[in-house]
Amino acid sequence: MKRDTLAATLILTLALPSFGGSAGLTLGEYQAMALRGNRDLRSAVLAEEAADQARKGARTGYFPKAAAGGAIATTNILPDAAVATPLLPAAANESNSVSVAMVTVQQPLFAGGRIVNNNKLADTGLAAARHQLRIKSDETKAQAEKKYRLLHVLAAKKKTLLAYERMINALYEQVSQAAENGLVTKTDVLRVGLKKSEIRVNKSILEKSTALAGNDFRFYAGMPSGEEIRLAEEEETVTEPSFRAENLPDRVKGRPEYGLAASGLDAARLQTKVKRGEYMPAVSVGAGLYRGDYLNGNADYQNSVAFGMVSIPLNFWEAAHTVKEMKLKENAAAERLRYAEDYLLLDLQSKLKTFEQDFDKVRLAETALEEARANRSEIEDGYKNGTEKLSDLLEAMALEQESEDRLSEARAEYFQARTAFLQAADARLDGTSK
Repeated sequence: MKRDTLAATLILTLALPSFGGSAGLTLGEYQAMALRGNRDLRSAVLAEEAADQARKGARTGYFPKAAAGGAIATTNILPDAAVATPLLPAAANESNSVSVAMVTVQQPLFAGGRIVNNNKLADTGLAAARHQLRIKSDETKAQAEKKYRLLHVLAAKKKTLLAYERMINALYEQVSQAAENGLVTKTDVLRVGLKKSEIRVNKSILEKSTALAGNDFRFYAGMPSGEEIRLAEEEETVTEPSFRAENLPDRVKGRPEYGLAASGLDAARLQTKVKRGEYMPAVSVGAGLYRGDYLNGNADYQNSVAFGMVSIPLNFWEAAHTVKEMKLKENAAAERLRYAEDYLLLDLQSKLKTFEQDFDKVRLAETALEEARANRSEIEDGYKNGTEKLSDLLEAMALEQESEDRLSEARAEYFQARTAFLQAADARLDGTSK
C-alpha cells in the first residue's frame, strides 16, 4: 500500500458498516471493525490530517504577506498647565483627532533558507505522521487477530472437551454395568466418575474464559455489549515459511519504524538549517497605501509607498551556541537511526525464527495428535478385550484431548507469528513486498 493513500484507506474503513453474515465473522472483517473502533488509531488519523494541513500551511511562506491596519488618536487631552515644564511652557493648543488607515503587501526575497527548509520540515512531519499511522494500524490488526484466534482456540477446546465428555460418559455407563455384574470393582467406577467431575470443572472454567474473551473481543472492535459472536470456520492452511534470513537486511528500510527514525533525523537536520537561517540577513520588498484624516478639520492626506527591507541579526554570540545545540541534537538523531536499523534487523530475525519454530510446533502437534488417537484406539480395543487396564485407557483419552488442545494452540500461535513477521517485513506470503 502506498504511504500517501494509507490514511485515506483507513478513513474509508472507519466509515464502513458492520460486517458478519450468516457464514460468521471472518478475521479480515473483524480487523476492519477493530480499525473502525480503535480510539488510538482515530487519533493517529487525525494527527496525519493535521500534519497535512501544516504542510499546506507551510507552502504559504512563499506567498506575499498582506496586512491592513488603522489607528485613531486625539490630542490635547490634558490642560496646558499639566504638561508645562520650565523648558517648554504651556501653550494654548487646540484639541484635534486624526485617523490613519494603511494596507501593505510584502514579498520575501531571501530569508536565509528558512522558508524552503520549513516547507521541507513540514513534509517530513507528514511523512512521520504517516509512518506512525501505519505502525498503529499494524498494531491494531495484530491485536485483533490475537483476540480472534483466542476465541477460535477456546471454541476448539470446547468441541474437544465435549467429545471427551461423550467418551467418558459412554465409558462410565460401561464400567457401571460391569460393576453391577461383578466384572470390575467399585474403584473403577469411582475413577471414571472422578474424570466426569474433572470435565464439569473444566467446562465451567472454559465457559468463564470464553465469556471474558468475548467481552474483550467486543470491546476492542466497538461492538455492542452482549452481541452474539459467530466466527467463520477456520480454513487457512499452515505452510512452511519461504523467507530466508540472509534477505532480511534488504527489508529493514521498508519498516515504518525505520521510516519514523529516518524522519526524525531529517527533521533534526532541517531544524539546524532553519535555526542557522535565523541568524542570516533577510531581504524583502513591498508596497503600501495609506490615508490620514483630521477629524476636526478639513485636512487629509493619502499616498502610496514602495520599499525594500534588509534585516541583519547581530546576536552572533547567541548563534554560536544555539547552532551547536541543534547539531548535537542532529547527531543524537543520527545515532538513534543507526540503533534503530540494527535493532529492527535483529527484530526481523527474531520474528522469522519464531515463525519457523511455530511452523515446526504445528507439525509436531499434528504428529502427536495422530499418535495419541492411534494409541487411544489401540488401548480402547485392548480394554474391551481385557488386555488393557482402565487407568491406561483414561490416560490415553486424556492424552488425546490434550493433543487436540495443543494443536489448536499451536495453529493460533503460528498464524500470529506469521502476521507479526509479514507486517515487520512489509511482505506477502509469496515473499513479495506489499
